[in-house]
Amino acid sequence: MELIKAIEERRSIRKFQDGKISKEIIEKVLTLATKAPSGKNRQPWKFIVLQNGKKDDLVNIMKLSLSQYNEQNKVTGSFELSMNSINESSVVILVFNTFSNFEEDYNHRRSLTDTQSIGAAVQTMLLAAQDFELGTLWICDIFHCDKEICDWLNKKEELVAAVAIGYPNQLPYARPRKLLEEVIEWI
Repeated sequence: MELIKAIEERRSIRKFQDGKISKEIIEKVLTLATKAPSGKNRQPWKFIVLQNGKKDDLVNIMKLSLSQYNEQNKVTGSFELSMNSINESSVVILVFNTFSNFEEDYNHRRSLTDTQSIGAAVQTMLLAAQDFELGTLWICDIFHCDKEICDWLNKKEELVAAVAIGYPNQLPYARPRKLLEEVIEWI
């Protein structure tokens, strides 16, 4: 697939078909993700791949958190939709920042650098998956239960995103984008 076409045709997929994705394809997608640019070559990312029962365990943690939020009348936005997408997907990749909770002198600049690097890795992962005709959903709703997820996995790193991957069961329309005149300024 041509890169420009991949960028133009990429969509967030929220509904997935049944189907197993081979370990080789997931490893290739993640290998490509690690090729993303990284500020100061810090490569702050770590990926945890969840399939089958472990993915089900994640969904159960999310259900419990959703229930607690609902009992407290707290707003959860698209949390339930994201949980359903994770449930339908073949694989979920949890994405961690390996530095933020450990470096003594971790500061705002390093946080920005690492966040941008991790974002580049996730975007690269999305485009790589698309090349294998897989659909993806970049999920930040895991912040509703990030502590519970880290406790479950016994991870001290900062959980920063999740990516659901599977065979798409929808073809979403292109979402509106701001006009170029709204987002650039020529000086």
